[in-house]
Amino acid sequence: MDKIKAEHFECIKEDNSEEESKKQWQRSKIIFDHFYEHLKNKGLKESTAGKRTEMAAYFIMNYVFVYEDLMNILEVYGDTIRKFLGNWYIRKFMDSNISTIKSFLKSISDFYTFLEEKGFISNEELSEIKEICKDKAWFEMRLKTYFEAEDDDFYEWIEKYNYDL
Repeated sequence: MDKIKAEHFECIKEDNSEEESKKQWQRSKIIFDHFYEHLKNKGLKESTAGKRTEMAAYFIMNYVFVYEDLMNILEVYGDTIRKFLGNWYIRKFMDSNISTIKSFLKSISDFYTFLEEKGFISNEELSEIKEICKDKAWFEMRLKTYFEAEDDDFYEWIEKYNYDL
């Protein structure tokens, strides 16, 4: 397997077309391949490693590179994760549930742990991401309050960690 280079972390999409998404996937796929192998080498079953890799790739390819103003996978911080799972995911998937949110949190945490172990991010950056990923109660509260909010409360809910801003 080829070595991961700095360019593999960069967003090169000029728009969100299928063609641009394919080019982005060709550029970034190596990172997810290495992550998958890393998880298998840590003793995870292929199915578990595959699921976590898919979720990490989904987060990057379908959220970070589409809705965030981030041009690099290494620029993700805690607020990015809060906007993704505490707003975007809940609003985009009416069947969203805490079990899937927890799986995303574990996958994102594992992905950035992998990047820290490989020297791509600092321990401080990883600590911030892991702290957010441990805050399952906050994500559960966001999910619950989304379906309970009405009128002004609903508007306030959307504005908190709004990805559309």
